[in-house]
Amino acid sequence: MKTFAKFVVVLRLVFIERLTYRANFFLQILSGILSSLIIVFLWLAVYRNAGQEAIGGYTTAEMVTYLLGGGLINTFVLTTAENPETSQSIQDGTLSALLIQPLSPYGYWFFRDLGSKMFLFLLGMLGYGFIFWGFRNYLVLCPDGGHLLLFLLSLALAALLQFFLFESLSLLAFWIENTYGIRFATRVILETIGGAIIPLSFFPSLLQKIFLALPFHYLIYLPMKIYLGKIPLEEACLGLLKEILWMVGLALLSLILWRRGLRHYVAMGD
Repeated sequence: MKTFAKFVVVLRLVFIERLTYRANFFLQILSGILSSLIIVFLWLAVYRNAGQEAIGGYTTAEMVTYLLGGGLINTFVLTTAENPETSQSIQDGTLSALLIQPLSPYGYWFFRDLGSKMFLFLLGMLGYGFIFWGFRNYLVLCPDGGHLLLFLLSLALAALLQFFLFESLSLLAFWIENTYGIRFATRVILETIGGAIIPLSFFPSLLQKIFLALPFHYLIYLPMKIYLGKIPLEEACLGLLKEILWMVGLALLSLILWRRGLRHYVAMGD
């Protein structure tokens, strides 16, 4: 309980820190909203010119809901994706101070990431709330309570999956001088093959098979498919089970990198 209380303090400090630099995070949210609006208006033009009610199995309302919902998920999942604190602590030697503190550095980074996600989600809900209201005639509600429950569960799992994925990349700083390029490139790729821009079902069948074999579609594509009811509950449960397996695998990978990296860690100071 004492350890948990320490991490609760970390969460509170993250919120205080984010509120101190709230203008920066507000601009992050605003940029995400503007990107979502551009994509939504583009697809509205596509539907209008196509003269069809549905394209690729998505009606106009379903596509708008998918894009706005995916934009909100992108705000609190992928916006925090780069996990810079881990690699920065390793590179500049501040990890040494964390190692002598009465809490795990790994747990410290996890709760800081969780705090950032919670803050961005709340701020994103505030910003996207106005957009949802403006597009209220296009929005589709979740078909039933079962899909809504699995949708919320998929969001929690997506946040954990994202953390362990990028934590593994950040921990490469034990061996690589700078991991920024790897993390940034991965984030850009995730926005495409994770389903943030368009549903993966719009890609050619070969690319769909490749993308669905990777864990990235669990971040946005699967949650939005569950929300829209485009996947049966049994299939959704199976997908979440596979996601859990991916999450556990990435968690073990990051733990192995952490323990082996500590053996290589050397910090020098004045």
